[in-house]
Amino acid sequence: QNLNELENETMMSLSKRCPRSILFFLLNPLLLLSCVHAVDAFNNRVPSNKQQANIDSHRHPHRDISANHRQLDHRHHRTMSSTPKRQKLNDNDDDDGKADSPATTTLHPIRAGFVGCGTIASAIATGLATPDHAPHLATHGLSLSSISVTRRSESKSTLLKEKFPNVINVYETAEEVVTNSDVVFLCVLPQQVDGVLEDLRTNGKDDVWRRGGHTLVSLVATSKVDDLILKSGLPRNSVFKVICLPPIAKRRGCALLQPAPAPSPVGDDDDSTNTTNGSSSEGADKAVGNNGKSHVVKSMLNALGGFVECANDDIMNAMMIPGCMMGPMYGVMRNNRDWLVKQGVSPEDASYFVGRSYLSIVQDAETDCRDPKRFDALVAEQTPGGLNEQSLRNLETQNVFESYDRAMGAVLSRLQGKSDGSLPSDTT
Repeated sequence: QNLNELENETMMSLSKRCPRSILFFLLNPLLLLSCVHAVDAFNNRVPSNKQQANIDSHRHPHRDISANHRQLDHRHHRTMSSTPKRQKLNDNDDDDGKADSPATTTLHPIRAGFVGCGTIASAIATGLATPDHAPHLATHGLSLSSISVTRRSESKSTLLKEKFPNVINVYETAEEVVTNSDVVFLCVLPQQVDGVLEDLRTNGKDDVWRRGGHTLVSLVATSKVDDLILKSGLPRNSVFKVICLPPIAKRRGCALLQPAPAPSPVGDDDDSTNTTNGSSSEGADKAVGNNGKSHVVKSMLNALGGFVECANDDIMNAMMIPGCMMGPMYGVMRNNRDWLVKQGVSPEDASYFVGRSYLSIVQDAETDCRDPKRFDALVAEQTPGGLNEQSLRNLETQNVFESYDRAMGAVLSRLQGKSDGSLPSDTT
């Protein structure tokens, strides 16, 4: 009875204070129950990605970072696959965030061919064919259609075919490779260049080289672009010289690119842009077709790690020399390993430590390497009187760097055809 009286009093109070519509809502159990279900369904709906991230951050604060990283990685992969963006010279450069073309850009298919299948040819082919590198090609407006290689060297061509069976095609002759390619890499010995190019022009067919259709890229260190133009019969805007090292297979390092020399102002059909001493790859990418054959080659090299463009033979030859110090660098590392072994270190530990240590040193030097004073700063930061500073001073006292200069000068002399590149065994 007391409850009934309390209920009646409550109803009378509500009727005086609440509008009829609200009173109807409160007194209608079915309507109230329906609203409760609706609210419950809303609260249990599937949240959006952003809402779920916010929920997870409250429920599991330690999982929030990894969740956001997964979401960012997904968006990054999607962007790389659809929106071409400019590739910097190395992966540590800041991205300006500007896309060179809209997401609807059609990718330019590459049919690459390799006449000669040695170490460098195999490295470039691997760099192009590796599935994980496809997004980098797409970033620069390219897609890989096929790769044709000559059988020699058979061990390397066979391995390429085994690794990339859906992309690699092995042929017996240079003519077959050229016929099935658009960008042809010449990767033979220097003494074979003239014979290969001559055979391709006089093998009974009117035009193995499709004028306007083929691009010739020589990887022969001693070749000259003007000679390649003359002997291939291709337009000057379709002939290039490229020098790179085997790490290009993993998109590491920096290639050198030399286009044809600047044409005479009158009567030349070269559509390539003029080059400057040591101009880098930054800003090289444009829509495929706007810059002709030059763009396709530059975009390809950008996708494989970057390049520096050389204006002429003298600059190209000089730039090639530090790359020729790869062998001496390995020799220094081997010497370090052998010295450690003599001190009682196990060969395995010595090799592992030397390799990892030099990797960290080079990675540190690569940071901000566009700054021409970067290496001077690294030398200057060695602690005066410390072990590193003393080691450097001892090597300078022993004229080690002068020996390096002489070795580099001798190799340059060989490239220039002035000597065989040898130094006397007893040089003071």
